[in-house]
Amino acid sequence: MDGRRVLNGILRLSRFCFSVANMRRILLSEGSSLSARETITALGLAGRSVELLTSDPRCLGRFSRFVTDVHRAPPAGLDPSGYLEVTLKVIRDRKIDILIPVHDQAYLFAARRQLIPSNVGLALASFHSFEQVQSKERFTALLSRLCIPQPQTDMCNVTDLNQLNKSYPFFVKTPFGTAGEGVWRIKDASDMRDLVKGLNHQGTKQVVVQSEIAGKLERGQMIFGGGCLVAFHTYRQLASGPGGGDVLKVSVARPDVIAYAEKIGAALAWHGALSFDYIVEDGTENPFFIDANPRLVEPMNALLSGVDLAGALLEVSLGRSPPRQAEGKACVLTRLGMMGLLDAANRRGLRRDVVREIILLASGGGRYRGAIEELTPVQADPRCAIPLCAVAIRLLLSPSASARMTGDTVRSYSLTSETIRRLQEWNAEDPHRAGSSSATSIDPPSH
Repeated sequence: MDGRRVLNGILRLSRFCFSVANMRRILLSEGSSLSARETITALGLAGRSVELLTSDPRCLGRFSRFVTDVHRAPPAGLDPSGYLEVTLKVIRDRKIDILIPVHDQAYLFAARRQLIPSNVGLALASFHSFEQVQSKERFTALLSRLCIPQPQTDMCNVTDLNQLNKSYPFFVKTPFGTAGEGVWRIKDASDMRDLVKGLNHQGTKQVVVQSEIAGKLERGQMIFGGGCLVAFHTYRQLASGPGGGDVLKVSVARPDVIAYAEKIGAALAWHGALSFDYIVEDGTENPFFIDANPRLVEPMNALLSGVDLAGALLEVSLGRSPPRQAEGKACVLTRLGMMGLLDAANRRGLRRDVVREIILLASGGGRYRGAIEELTPVQADPRCAIPLCAVAIRLLLSPSASARMTGDTVRSYSLTSETIRRLQEWNAEDPHRAGSSSATSIDPPSH
């Protein structure tokens, strides 16, 4: 199907389904991630414009006709106090109506929810609920309590990993991580020795060990309002890129996954966006949950399938109770061309691989045949061609730059272990001592 016709159809659907006023000021918590870029598109196609917070003046999200202002802020992972200070100032100065946390900043906002003005629309679960899904250790415990299927999972001290009696291959995960960081597939004893050495160097004490299940990786995306499911979408990863992200995906129907997700959302009284990764086992087609992301993840495959996750999140943010959206269309094939370029450069580090990928993307051939571009839809938003061309040129000059580009982007929005510890300290404070937005009130007192 022609990409422009699809996007025009989505535009009409979004305007029909949701009545959020276009004049409302919407602020996204960052602009570097793929999720931020796709949220900008999803909102923009429905006639809404947004403002961004970012630590990178050349972030992916700023190159859009749907972005009206970009505000510099320090990286949330390195300077959470400074980031929150800027956020509160932008909310006040720009008279922001709705704040959408599109990545790990949601965890930070949950820890300091009382500082965000009550008149600002923000769909956010409690910090306690965030802790149940942000931590891989607590998420696996939650799945066990709710009798939701997951691979065989154990907690293990790093010092005991070399003596672990477990069949290869399996996965080792740190309690916190994002964009594929902190997850290793262990194939043999040599892999294990190298990992233990690295974890000891980092000072990691405990990890999650999870058996591998042969099957297909899929993702579920949900919007909840007070524990009730408002919108949902599921898709399958057909091709992966750096960090395990998606290059190609196709929408699927998974009523069993939706039922499990509803159970989790109700148990946590979840409010806002919540996404899951799961493996559909070969042969049985049973889903096994492996990870959760307490945020909105890349909503464009859903939108192109007829499910407006971003619109539903806006409605919930405004305190409304929208009717539950119908299930989207299955078999909608989409691509993330920029991730395809990074994947091509990362495979062998050869320029000719990048050239070949550019030709395939431009012609819609090879693995991209029939796929709609979801990350940088140039027809709908011409400015997003700028970062796409910049990435292509940089990879043609130096294919080895792929890993650096991916790592730099993740660091611009992810939270470090030290920052997470700090957020937990913030949340443990007496809330009456955090009543202002000054720098001294945001930082926990020193002892």
